[in-house]
Amino acid sequence: MSQHPLRRIRSHHSKSRSGCGTCKIRHKKCDERRPACLGCTSTGRKCDGYEQAVDKRTREWRESRAKNQNNEAPQIQCCSKVRALVTAVPLPLASACHIDLNQNELWYLDFYHNHTAVRFSHYFQNSFWQGLLFQMCETHPAILHASIAMGAWHTQMAPSLVLLHSTKAIACLRESLARQDPYNSNRTHQQLVLVTCLTFTLLTVFQGDLYSARRHLASGYKLFKVWDDQQDQDATGIAIRQAFAQMHVYWSFCSYAALFVEDSEQLNSGYPTSPNTTTALSNINPPLYSGIDQMDRIQKFSILVSGFILDYTPCGFDIGPANSIGHGAAVVLAKLRLCRSHLLAVLTELEALALEDCDSLNVLSLLIDVIEIKLAVAKIQPPDEMIYDDHLEQFQHITKLAQALADSATGSSDVTISPFNHRYSVLPALLWSAAKCRNWQVRRDIFYITYRRPEDDDWASAATVALKRLIDMESNGVKPGDVIPESARAYWINVKIQSEESRVELRYRRPPYESHLRHGSHEWEKNSIEY
Repeated sequence: MSQHPLRRIRSHHSKSRSGCGTCKIRHKKCDERRPACLGCTSTGRKCDGYEQAVDKRTREWRESRAKNQNNEAPQIQCCSKVRALVTAVPLPLASACHIDLNQNELWYLDFYHNHTAVRFSHYFQNSFWQGLLFQMCETHPAILHASIAMGAWHTQMAPSLVLLHSTKAIACLRESLARQDPYNSNRTHQQLVLVTCLTFTLLTVFQGDLYSARRHLASGYKLFKVWDDQQDQDATGIAIRQAFAQMHVYWSFCSYAALFVEDSEQLNSGYPTSPNTTTALSNINPPLYSGIDQMDRIQKFSILVSGFILDYTPCGFDIGPANSIGHGAAVVLAKLRLCRSHLLAVLTELEALALEDCDSLNVLSLLIDVIEIKLAVAKIQPPDEMIYDDHLEQFQHITKLAQALADSATGSSDVTISPFNHRYSVLPALLWSAAKCRNWQVRRDIFYITYRRPEDDDWASAATVALKRLIDMESNGVKPGDVIPESARAYWINVKIQSEESRVELRYRRPPYESHLRHGSHEWEKNSIEY
């Protein structure tokens, strides 16, 4: 009878809790180097330093704990007041139309807050839908009823409740307008009317009534131009401006359902193009479906476009040679151009936000530039990495657009580009551009932009670290501003991210020319980096 080997027992050790503040937030192991740890400096992050832990066995710790418990309630109250000022609007203390909701209505209102509004954060900045709107919902009956109607519409279980609260919302708005003319009222009342118009616009788009949605949007924007004369730069003003621009985009996208496809098979089979971009807004036919379902369709299209930029793998991505581009890229490019043309038409027709301030327009232009470069380079035979140098102006334009999107995320406002748009539009374009553009200044600007988003996930951090190492390898021995020789350029890149081990594996190939045997090889060159 064979004996089983004895299990190895791990030796006991105490867990260190003295790492730097940045590694604690990222849940990464810290080597505790001073003054800054290697985990932060190697990835370009700012090391927040080390806190001196108090020994819990001492009187000092017991006294500080008792003091914190005594001051806990006042501190929470103080923090809540400060937080309320982020996107606060001066509101009346009580509403004349205060309504007691039953349990069923409260359930749909809660569903809107916890599910419907959360879905918006995939497509829009959430400082309006999950911040400002929540505050006004508690004191303004029209917004309250519209929110309940949107929650009920989202569940598709209570059509009678949608109609009931839509009617009540309109009645409350009319009552409010009858009491006070918004064009001759104070800014607080004007803001309430603007938010209500945006809420009604979204609700009618959900219901597929694009004609009514356009009327709400146009009426709201007429008041918006009066309200915006003062150009308030506080968080509330910025949130409302961005919300109007986003609603123009949303209405436009839902009005042109034929622009978007759900899978690559439709692209490869020659998916029919959309109507002429010069079609008047009044002649637009209703889409086959609209609302959140339509935004999901757009999300699938965005992920599909992202796959034409980076070739995603289960653990990372590939960036292939100059002649590698997916089938149907030309059709995708045509649809992106149509999207941009329709959006320009809507923004011009409604005299909306300045074109350079519209994030969605910048995202579309960013994707168009990348796919245009890929298609142009793929036509050259044999594949030549040096051809990318001829597209320097487009790479500079990509960087400029990404910089504008980064400014909207890290500027003086708390309005940020949505995580979905950044993850599947901006980030792939930046990573691909950093790999294929060998201009020293453009690469430097790209990494400056990526490091400005410290809230990005591990995937983005690991990908950025890997490409930074690749650029260091290509630029070895080359002075800033000089041309990187083709023999040193990696034409095929594979990035494998191992999140559990906080490690990324970089593999790349360089041209196998006989005159450059030291660099050239058909084999993969490998490099493993911790992040």
